[in-house]
Amino acid sequence: MRFFQPIRQLGYARILAETRTHFPLSPGMVAINQPEITKGYTAVFDVPFPPQFDDLSKTDYSLTWILPEDKMDKYHSTKFQLTEQPFYPPFADESFVVSDFENYLDRFLSSSKLETAIFTLPVSQINNPRIKEIMETECSLYILSGLTSLFSNQRRIVETLVQLREMLSPDIALYAPGPISPSLYSFLVYMGVDFFDNSIAYYVSKNGYFLTEDQVYRQSIHPKCYCPHCNGLEPNLFKHNEMVIKNTLSRIRYSIERGIFRAQVEKDVHNNVSFAAALKRVDTHFNENLRIRTPMISSSPVRCIGEESFDRPLITEFRERVRKRYKPDPNSNLVILLPCSARKPYSFSRSHKFFHKAMRKAGKGVFKSLTELIITSPLSVVPRELEDIYPVKYYDIPVSGGWSEKEIEVTAELLKDVLSHFPKDTVVVNHTHGKGYEDIVEKIRTTSSFDIKDTAKDANPTSEEACQQLTDTLVEIQQATKTSDQKGISSKIRKMQAVADFEYGLGTGVILFPYSVRIKGKFPRDQHIYKENEHIATYATKSGYLSLFPKPANLILSKTENILEFGAERVSGSNIYAPGVIHANERIQPNDEIFIVHEDQIIATATAFVSGSDMNKMTSGIVAEVKKKVRSKK
Repeated sequence: MRFFQPIRQLGYARILAETRTHFPLSPGMVAINQPEITKGYTAVFDVPFPPQFDDLSKTDYSLTWILPEDKMDKYHSTKFQLTEQPFYPPFADESFVVSDFENYLDRFLSSSKLETAIFTLPVSQINNPRIKEIMETECSLYILSGLTSLFSNQRRIVETLVQLREMLSPDIALYAPGPISPSLYSFLVYMGVDFFDNSIAYYVSKNGYFLTEDQVYRQSIHPKCYCPHCNGLEPNLFKHNEMVIKNTLSRIRYSIERGIFRAQVEKDVHNNVSFAAALKRVDTHFNENLRIRTPMISSSPVRCIGEESFDRPLITEFRERVRKRYKPDPNSNLVILLPCSARKPYSFSRSHKFFHKAMRKAGKGVFKSLTELIITSPLSVVPRELEDIYPVKYYDIPVSGGWSEKEIEVTAELLKDVLSHFPKDTVVVNHTHGKGYEDIVEKIRTTSSFDIKDTAKDANPTSEEACQQLTDTLVEIQQATKTSDQKGISSKIRKMQAVADFEYGLGTGVILFPYSVRIKGKFPRDQHIYKENEHIATYATKSGYLSLFPKPANLILSKTENILEFGAERVSGSNIYAPGVIHANERIQPNDEIFIVHEDQIIATATAFVSGSDMNKMTSGIVAEVKKKVRSKK
């Protein structure tokens, strides 16, 4: 059984815990000599510093975790062994020889207790076919040697880390040794590195340099620091520099735990040109790899602070789901395009209250055939039915009033795809105003045959003039098309159908929530959905997503991808563990509600801890937390 398990996931970043305890260990620091640091995310090497090549070629050294006393008895082991080998530390003055690595592989694989052994993997050897032999063992901690040699090459650093993390199970931890600047930690953690060491504190201190999270200064000239190591009777440069490392790692862990880590990475990469380019490359070339590991169900704020946010995996996943999983009500042949608002959900904003007032003045019948689409960046197109889900209700973006060419192009393309689901005689009412909106709508005019009517072209959409024109236009459309005679479903049921499609897969909404369901509860309380007096689902107001009971969930098994095939006929306990997984659908994302299936029957529902892809790789640890079980028949 491997030592680690991932208990949080955002991209490749994981908070790691020991399998039996859930006590967090990462992201953390590997120290040479006993450090003064908060317990729980530090390990200590009993290696002389600075380590020499000969030291590690003759003796076994151990890495000891600094852990709370009350947790010690629950751990399989608190020590890892670093056996003789020529590749650690990376700054030892020794040249790399491939034959040495082959010999090292032989010695490592023949050693005992590999579950507590540390394997050193030079970055130049990640394509060595024999690495698969190591992956099949219980070894759970790899030293990634030589990573710093790739820092000036944004293409190689990205491709190397993506390739490595796709190869390895998420319950294998990566330690990147060497003098790495704390300003790079967040990007490297995002890409799957779990541990760093304090060697940079030794190096810069020895040479008289003062470290901050994003820069290095000469000791004689640096910003004033008010930490106790700088303001005591005897200032200690090394302890200050080491504290910077601790604080950086603590900040990263904090942001991962609260689901805001991606915004932290976007901010930090601007300290380094190569790493800013590396993040763009990740989003451009490996977006899918990170999308499946990024939760879509959350209530964490989504701070879109720069142009990198437009290609953030969470945002691209939302746009892709709208493209593939949103299908309008079949009775709808009238679309209104609306601008976004600063307040979320949009319906609570002052501007959208004006819009709805103008719509109601046109008569209640208009809502039977009406679909509202909100045009916004970076999400592009948000159907009104999805305005309460994550990330729509939680995103924030600085408003400059302008749209980039990329924003216009992507938004127009998604809007075109959404409108393609409507009948050809659909009337599109454009109640947006401004250059960017005009460019988006113009692209639709030139690529479709829809009748598009502008109601805010010459005035702000919230103005009395524009709102009156919206009312008049809707009245004219109703008189021409007789939409008031059409049969429609309630907005609540339409919303539940759309959310189900978005969460579980296209077509699931109509199956789960036909016209006959009843919805009990009002905002801000959760809403309970009944069909024929049976409680079938709960709608969580906070996240905007649904939670199903196992029996009705069986109805959508053929439509959904949220399936984990389980190796037993019933679930015991409150968690699903990796050894019980037969196969998990690769489209499962962390925090998704998933269905535990045995012999084509749902035996429980659960919340995923990790992605489906990673569930299939893990050999130990928890992969999901059980929510509801099917009662066994007596």
